[in-house]
Amino acid sequence: MGLKVFTNSKIHKPRVCSYYHPQPFASAGVARLYDYSETMSMRGSSNYVLGASGPVPEPVTETVRKYFPETWIWDLVVVDSSGVAEVGVRVPDTITEWKAGAFCLSDDTGIGLSLPTTLQAFQPFFVELTMPYSVIRGEAFTLKATVLNYLPNCIWVRVHLEASPAFLAVPGEKEQDSPCICGNGRQTVSWAVTPKKLGTVNFTVNAEALESQELCGTEVAVVPQYGKKDTIIKPLLVEVSKPAHL
Repeated sequence: MGLKVFTNSKIHKPRVCSYYHPQPFASAGVARLYDYSETMSMRGSSNYVLGASGPVPEPVTETVRKYFPETWIWDLVVVDSSGVAEVGVRVPDTITEWKAGAFCLSDDTGIGLSLPTTLQAFQPFFVELTMPYSVIRGEAFTLKATVLNYLPNCIWVRVHLEASPAFLAVPGEKEQDSPCICGNGRQTVSWAVTPKKLGTVNFTVNAEALESQELCGTEVAVVPQYGKKDTIIKPLLVEVSKPAHL
């Protein structure tokens, strides 16, 4: 391509990036960047079940999600003469679909680009928090926890915000902390929150499916076999108010 680069970075001599075929995961929690399009069953640091093939892990009673990077993988990887490199990564706790790609440089063939591939991180039952990036100390805001149920059955869910001396939380009016949520449904619980501490304040909310003989909708609620309790931890930046200028 006749590409020329001027940089003060340490550049290693490029190697030819030969084509390689996808291979299965070597172990649980280890993903290969070139194999994300495969449908697999993987239990990583967040105990996600990503597919239906492979050995079935033991039931997971609680999932704790607190790893939410803005960008995930942006690495330079040294590839040996085999043309294959394996990189172990932790899947972020964001419920989303990731898209990945790669490129390499060669003295003989120039630049090579891989076809994009995807990885979906998903749970059939989880809770998501809606809150601002930052607030002023003493300023009240509404913290919303939305529970999403993609299971085919209805479930009774208990939603709980863990107390902390760093903030004061008052449940919203007419809110129920144990809503009934049927398949492909969602419910939102809110609190009026007033931060009392400067700096980063963590909010921990968990949603747990409950056993109950009471009808949920028109059917008896079920408890999912995997991940019956989902816990999410998210930080909030609390700043001091700025003095007004005259």
